[in-house]
Amino acid sequence: MAEITGPVRVRFAPSPTGYLHIGGVRTALFNWLFARHYGGQFILRLEDTDEKRFVAGAADDIIKSMRWVGIDWDEGPDIGGPHAPYVQSERKELGIYQRYADQLLASGHAYKCFVTPEQDEALRAAWAASGERPERYRFRGPDRDWTPAQVAEAEAAGRPFTIRLKVPLDGVTSFSDLIRGGDQISIRNGDLYDLVLLKTSGMPTYHLAHLVDDHLMGVTHVIRGEEWVPSAPYHMMLYQALGWERPTFAHVPNILRQDGKGKLSKRKDDVSTNRFWERGYLPEAMFNYLALQGWSYDDKTEIMSRDEIVERFTIGRVQASPARWNPDKLKDMNGIYIRSLPAADVADLLMPYMLGAGLIADPPRPEDQSYLAQLTPLIHERLEELQEAPELLAFFFQDVQAYEPKLLIQKQMDAARTADMLRAAHAALNGVAAWTVGALEEQLRALVESLGVKPGQLFGAIRVAATGRAVAPPLFDTLAALGRERSLARVAAAAAAIE
Repeated sequence: MAEITGPVRVRFAPSPTGYLHIGGVRTALFNWLFARHYGGQFILRLEDTDEKRFVAGAADDIIKSMRWVGIDWDEGPDIGGPHAPYVQSERKELGIYQRYADQLLASGHAYKCFVTPEQDEALRAAWAASGERPERYRFRGPDRDWTPAQVAEAEAAGRPFTIRLKVPLDGVTSFSDLIRGGDQISIRNGDLYDLVLLKTSGMPTYHLAHLVDDHLMGVTHVIRGEEWVPSAPYHMMLYQALGWERPTFAHVPNILRQDGKGKLSKRKDDVSTNRFWERGYLPEAMFNYLALQGWSYDDKTEIMSRDEIVERFTIGRVQASPARWNPDKLKDMNGIYIRSLPAADVADLLMPYMLGAGLIADPPRPEDQSYLAQLTPLIHERLEELQEAPELLAFFFQDVQAYEPKLLIQKQMDAARTADMLRAAHAALNGVAAWTVGALEEQLRALVESLGVKPGQLFGAIRVAATGRAVAPPLFDTLAALGRERSLARVAAAAAAIE
């Protein structure tokens, strides 16, 4: 692979047709890393030429999602730049794309096509009726070889038209791809069709608009998803027809579902980027995980800081084979990042989730903030998503509504013995002078000896009495955080519940 020297210019150009797919963020991240590693600029551009699929608010979601992960840009729709505007519908209104469509018409590389969608369907049907395989149908407009007089007559009649690329009928078109080793990829022109460049509305398609913008904005490297490989030959033809130097292409691998059966899908998978911050993923963890979706530094290093990834990223280590999404690994990595933070910082991050669950009044009082800071160390090591905190801490803020005898009664115990044991625990706890973790542990371990039971039997029953659940933070810390009054009341209630 040829040596890459800066400065480079790359772009990410999503369509605002819905919430930003996490796979799109990965492609944006690779572009951003490439720009930052090799010294250059990263451009954000919104490609909103698909009018039918445009979703209001999607552009704001794209910007918010990318900033959340930690991707910034040197030029873009919200910050401007020397090549503004950075929204294609706005660029269309300036006549930018029409100018180059007219140039392609004048040079004979494109033509006005008056074929209606209904006529196109008829052509497809005729193709199939002739015995040809339907999937081998390649559109070639009957008007691609019309005379100027025929075109003028159709226009005078008010017939709507598209502008299509006039694809050669023979020969091959080739291009190179950095991620595929720089080898030439060749496609027979006979396997291609006459591509729409400008719709009847005058709105350009992706194929013309992105290419014009990339050229005018000085993009040196086009790093995009591998789903665009089949379209690349058309883009090569357009660069040649317009007399422009091609950028260097790199098509990054798809991200497959966890089972490897198909690509990550908005329809089947929970992959909207905003869902990850809603669930409590740290942007640093997501940045790290996404960088590893198709790229690696070596065969063992996974946890890396943002600066380390920028320093180590090279396009040569991006794999050609698809990555596989692993939500369990992402969750585990998020837990590692959460545990790396001071508990006080985690408490601040948890507050919105506690407010959202209605466990803490909004706005929180100083004592609420202090209490959450006290509780956070009890679950800090267990958190993998910040949204787990309300469930783990709910019993500190809400009374236990009912007890399940099967949880209270430990192995080799029965209801009567458990009730007696809990009454003894109530009496012992009531005698604790200083309600501290150390004093509580000392008193309850002494009670284990005096009752002649196993620690797990006594501690398990008290844990369920105090929390209403079998799995909870460490028992002595839990009792200390609950306080004397609530702890004693719950132990007494549990004993009464199974008598």
